[in-house]
Amino acid sequence: MKKILLVLTVFTMVFTSCNEIDDVVAEFDERIEANDIVGDIEYTLVDADYTTELDLAFPNFSSNEDARTLLPDFLANKYPALGVSYNIDGSISQASSALITYKLFSPIKFESYTVTDEDYAALELTSLNDNDDFNAFFDLRFPSEVQGTVIDLTYKTEPTLESYTLTDEDYDLVGNGRFDNFDIRAGRAEEDLEVRRSKIQTILLNNFPDAEFGTKFNVTYEVFDGSSSNLEMLVHLEENPTDPAKTTTYTLDNDDYALIGNGTFNNFDIRDTSPEADVEVRREKIETILLNNYPDAVAGEFYVITYDTFAGGDSRPVLTMILQFDGTNYNIFDVKIYAIYEFALVDNTMRFTLTDEWNVPITFTPEEYELLGGSSRFRNFSGNVDEAERKIAIYLKQLYPFAGAEDFVAVQYDFFSGSVSTRNTNFVYDGTVWNPIPTVINTSLQFGHNGTAWEPDNTIKYTLTSVDYALIGNGQFNNFDLRPGSPEESIEARLVKLNVVLKANFPNAEQGQKFAVTYAFFDGSRGTITTNVILEGSDYILQ
Repeated sequence: MKKILLVLTVFTMVFTSCNEIDDVVAEFDERIEANDIVGDIEYTLVDADYTTELDLAFPNFSSNEDARTLLPDFLANKYPALGVSYNIDGSISQASSALITYKLFSPIKFESYTVTDEDYAALELTSLNDNDDFNAFFDLRFPSEVQGTVIDLTYKTEPTLESYTLTDEDYDLVGNGRFDNFDIRAGRAEEDLEVRRSKIQTILLNNFPDAEFGTKFNVTYEVFDGSSSNLEMLVHLEENPTDPAKTTTYTLDNDDYALIGNGTFNNFDIRDTSPEADVEVRREKIETILLNNYPDAVAGEFYVITYDTFAGGDSRPVLTMILQFDGTNYNIFDVKIYAIYEFALVDNTMRFTLTDEWNVPITFTPEEYELLGGSSRFRNFSGNVDEAERKIAIYLKQLYPFAGAEDFVAVQYDFFSGSVSTRNTNFVYDGTVWNPIPTVINTSLQFGHNGTAWEPDNTIKYTLTSVDYALIGNGQFNNFDLRPGSPEESIEARLVKLNVVLKANFPNAEQGQKFAVTYAFFDGSRGTITTNVILEGSDYILQ
C-alpha cells in the first residue's frame, strides 16, 4: 500500500511539474511568436496621409504634440509587421525605428511683455530709450529666441520732446520785437510765468498749426532781468473743450451781415488785400453782432459762430470761430492750448522683431502702399496676400540693393479682407530675390517600437567601429570576449567600456538620450549583440 501511495505521489509531482513547465514553455513560445520583423524606416507624409489616414482638416500638424499623439497609430496601421525582437530572457533585443518627416504649422512666435521694476534694476536703467537699451533688455530676458520672433513690448521711456528756440519773428508776433526777449524784471507783466506761457502758445499755434494733441515742446527763449539769459519752458498741446452747458451754436444770417456793413455779399472778404483777412477784424465785427443779438449774455458763455467768406474766384470757405464772453467782450477761445508740462517718463508699447538684432519691423507709408498696389487712403493691402507679398519682395530689393544671401528682414503691414488685420511676415534673401518665410515647415520626429506599440523615441542606433574597439583595448580582435570566465562575460564590464565609447563619440548628449549599441562578440563562435542604454546623470545605464 505504501508503494502504491508513493507511486501516486510521484505521478502527482510529475503531472504538477509538467503543468508548470507547459506554462513556461507556452510563455516562451508566445515570446518567440511575438518576435516581429525589425526594421528602420524613413518616411515623409504626403497630403493624403494627413486628410485621409489621420483625418486632419489641413495637410499639416498644428503642433509637435499632435504629431507625437497621432503618428503611433498611423505607423501601426502602415507597418503592421514591424516590431521588436526578444532576448531569451524576455528583454527586448532590437526594436524597429521610424524617422517620420511631416509638415508643421509654424507661425511667427508672438509674445507680449511688460518690463518690470526688477528688469530695470538688473539693467541699471530707469527707462528704455534707444537701440542699445532695447537690445540689452532682450539679451537679458529673451536670449534664445529665433529670428523672426515678434514681441509687443510695454516699457517706460523718456517722452519725445521737440526742441524749439524763439526767433526774432516770433518775438515780433507777440509784441516783443523791440528787444527780442521777455522782460521778467520785478513788477513787469512777463514776470508772471502764465503771461510767458500764453505768448509762447500764440507762437507755437502760429508756427505749428498741424501739430497733434500730445506734442511736446522744449522751448528756449531769452529773458531780461537786468541782464540777458536764456530759459526753457516745457509745454504740450492739449485739447481745450468748451462747456456744452454754456455753449451756443449760431450761424450768421443776412441781417447780421447787414448790421456790420457786409450786406452786399453777405460774407467776409478774406482775400490777402482785404482788412478782413485779419482774424481780429472779423472777431470785432462778430462781437458787434453778438452784443446786438445776445444782450443778456453771461460771462463765461461760449459761442460757436459759423460764417461765410470770400477768398477770391470760386473759393467761398465756410469758417468757424469760437468766442467766449468775459462780461464785456467776446474773445477768441483757443480749443488748442499749450499747457505747462512737467517732465515724466511715459509708458509706451512698441512691436519688436528679431532680425540680426531686435528692431521695429519695416512698415509702409501711404505713398508706399499706393506704389505697391494698395490703398494710400486706408493704408493697407487687399485682395490676395501672396500678391501683396510678391510686390513687397520686389520692393525690398529696391530698398536693400546691396543685400547678401541669408539677410533677414521683418515686415509689418495691414491687410483688408472683410476687416483690417495687421500681418507680420519675415523675408530672407537667397542671393537673388527676397522670399517670404513660409508658416508651414518640414520637421522630423523619431519613433521606436516598445514591443506593444510605437512611441516617440530618441534612440540612436550605433554599431562599434574598429576605432571604438581600439579605444577600449579590444582592438586586436574588434570584439568582446564572452567565453566563460572572461571579464567581459559580465554585462556590467561591457557597460563600462560602452560608456567610454559613447562619451567619446557623443560628448554633448542630453539627459535621457537612448542608444541601441551593437557590437561583435566571441564566445567560441562569432556573432553580434545589441545592448540598450540610456544616459542618466553622468553615465549610461541599462534600459
